[in-house]
Parts: sequence; structure tokens; C-alpha cells
Amino acid sequence: MKKLTLIILIVFSFTTLLNAKSADYMKKIITLHNIISSGSMEYNATKDKDGYKLYIKSNDPLFNKYLSSKPINIDVDEGPIVIKPKFTLATAGLSAKGSILDIFKPTLVKNLEKSLKSKAKYSYEGLVTFGGELEEQLRIDPIKLEGKDFTLESSKLISSSKFDLDTITGENSIKVDNLHYTQKDTPLIDTNLKAISTKVIVTQEPIDNIMLFSKFNFSVDRVHLNIKDRQLNQDLNFKIVLNGETKRIDSKLLNLAFGYKIEALDEKTIASFKGIKSSSFELNLNNLGIDGFLKLIKLQKEYQKLNNSILKASNNSNDVAMQKAILKTQELANNFVPIWNKLILKDKTKLKLNLELNGQKRSFIKLDLLYKGKPLSGDVNSAFISLAAQELNLFNGDIEILLDSTIASTINPFAIIGLEMAKSKGFITMENGLYHLKAKLENGKIIINGKSYTIVELGKAMF
Repeated sequence: MKKLTLIILIVFSFTTLLNAKSADYMKKIITLHNIISSGSMEYNATKDKDGYKLYIKSNDPLFNKYLSSKPINIDVDEGPIVIKPKFTLATAGLSAKGSILDIFKPTLVKNLEKSLKSKAKYSYEGLVTFGGELEEQLRIDPIKLEGKDFTLESSKLISSSKFDLDTITGENSIKVDNLHYTQKDTPLIDTNLKAISTKVIVTQEPIDNIMLFSKFNFSVDRVHLNIKDRQLNQDLNFKIVLNGETKRIDSKLLNLAFGYKIEALDEKTIASFKGIKSSSFELNLNNLGIDGFLKLIKLQKEYQKLNNSILKASNNSNDVAMQKAILKTQELANNFVPIWNKLILKDKTKLKLNLELNGQKRSFIKLDLLYKGKPLSGDVNSAFISLAAQELNLFNGDIEILLDSTIASTINPFAIIGLEMAKSKGFITMENGLYHLKAKLENGKIIINGKSYTIVELGKAMF
């Protein structure tokens, strides 16, 4: 009897603790999704007898006027024993289903239904674990839209995510096997995307509700693009990958990286790409100021709010509100000057760039530069005039260019004239059909083959 009483007390204590800890899980879920949307959407939820009612609003006035004010019903199965969406032990299970048309106003739905040839159903499943993690999966059934001049077909979309509700770190992935768009008017366009995949990983807790430190990857295994009209006949097949990352270095600095790779998948595409089999681009901005980066993101959000205000004023024919918003836009533009000084730091911020083109031979442009510019002042116009006036004093570092003469002449036949002129002046060399330039920026001059030039001196030496 004592053992049974002890077990009951343990279970009661555990359940009480669980309820106390999970009482605000929905509030945390709403906060998570509002931060993920980066201010473009607003989510709110109210308790209902069977769970919660979810309300969605867009901060884009054009999009928001098509959104329904009706909520989405989220069914909730409270833990510790959860039956839906699956049998397990957890804080709560969440589920919802319906048509994606449910989130739009009836007037728009009526027009969409004329073109929609599928039911456009969705299903959502979520699980709040005892550890405070939210595991979610959203499935949207295949969609087919068929208008007078186009068709759009999508296979099933699957979005999966797992986030810590306290730190708001985690990851989200979206996958679509096939997306097909056809434009029937001139020009005739047929686009088919295979194996579309997006993944975002939030690596550190947001700052001021901004997911600053994260990395992303977007890829399409096969893009088939067919364009036909009287003057153009293109049939391309290629693969594309995009990736990026913002990474904290210390309490004040971060690194920003972005890159892409495009790869032709057949000989016809290589021919259309002027003999280029693949191209890749990598940009690294190292030692950026975190404070400046945050302020830049906030400035961009303010610009978006102003654009929405201008759009709203225009729709309402409110000239006074529009003029106020336009004046505010100029004020915001001037705020960019102190942000630049906090973002791009003299003797710290580095720019590294690598652009490669691979055909029969490899071509590239490589930059490795340290920022040396003076701080900006004044309004945005005078600030950028003074920035341009610093010319070669903006950076110290290395420049190297290797260019296949065949690719250069194919892309721009007149480029060879300039390249040959630079070669005749001794600025570049040529070997095995490759033009080569190696230079250094130092103390306001460019050094080529051991000789230093200002911008003016380089121009005179060239011509």
C-alpha cells in the first residue's frame, strides 16, 4: 500500500511539474514562428475547448487583404501520454488539417477554384517534448493550377523542423520532388524543377528577435528550361546549389559567407553557356561588426514598413500620408552612414572573393582584401561620394585573374582587344591560351610586376 501511495505521489508530482513547465508552450510556439517569419507574418493563438485557434496576419498590405480572418483550428492532446499525432510520452501533441484555401478570403478562393485542379489539402503534426523541443511536420498535397495561359503543377511539399523553444535554435527543411510551370503564350516557356531542397539551421539564440547566426542551403538537382519564340530557342538542363552562413567570431564580430554553383548537365547546355561546364562563386566578408549588422537588418525592416505605408496610402489616395512616408525614407537612408561605420571596420573587415568558370580550361577571379577606408560622415549621398573618392585607398590586398581566351572571346569578342592591349603593356601575361594578372593593392596604389601605379598613372600607362 505504501509503494502504491509513493507511486501515485511521484506521478502526481511529475504531472504537476509538467503542467507548470508546459503551461506556456503555445506562447513559445507563437514566439518561435513570429521570429522565423522575420516580421513578414504575425501569428496569434487563443485557447479553445479542443486546443487553440491560430490567427495569421501578413504585414504586407497587398497580401494581407487576401487573408481570411477565420482562424485555423489546432487540436491539442495534452501529455504526459499523447495519442495524437502519435502514441508517445510528451508535453503535448498538436495536429491540424484542411485546405490551404481556408486561409484566404472567399472572393480570392472563388477565383482560385476556377484554376485549381486539385484539392490542395494540408496536414500538420507537432510534438512538444519534455525537453522543451518542438518537432513539426507540414505536408501539402500535390497542387495543379491551370489558367488560360499557364499551368503550374507541384508534387507534395514536406516541411520538417525541430527547434528548442527556449533558445530558438534548431533546423527546418523543405522538400519538393517536382515543380512544373508552363507558359502557353509567346514566348513559350516550359520549366521543370526536380528535387528541390531547402535547409536552414539556426546555430545560436536570436538577438533582438533576429536569427542572426544561421546557415542555409538551397539546391535543385535538375532545372529544365525550355524557351521558344521567333528569335529564341533555348533548351537548358543544369543543377544549382546556393549556400550561406553567418557565424559569430567573438562578442563583437561575425563572418558572413555566401556562394553558389551552377553545373550544366548536357552538351547542349554547355554550348548555350558559351562552353562553360560549371561556374561557382564564393564571397566571404570576415570580421563584420555585429552591432552594425543588427542595425542594418533593423533598417531594412523599417524600409519594408515604410514601403507598406506608402502602398497603403496609395491605395487610399492619402497624399499626406504618402509624403510623410517618402520624407521618412530619406531620413532612414541617412541612418545608413553610421551603420556602415559600425559594420565595415577599418583594418579588420576582410573581403575574400572567388569566382570560377570551368570549361576546357579553368578561369577565375580571386580577391583577398583588407578594408582601409576612412569612416563616413554626412548624409548618404555625400558619404558615398567621399567613399568613391578614396579609390585605391579603400583596400590593401591581393588580386589574381586567370582567364581562358576562348571563353573571353565567346562571351565578348571585343574583350580580346583590351586583353591584348594590357598584355602588350606588360600588365598581364599569356600562356597556354590563358591570360594571367597578378596584382597587389597597397597604400593607395596598385602594384603590378613590381611597379606601383595610382588610378591616373595606370590609365596613362594603359593608353
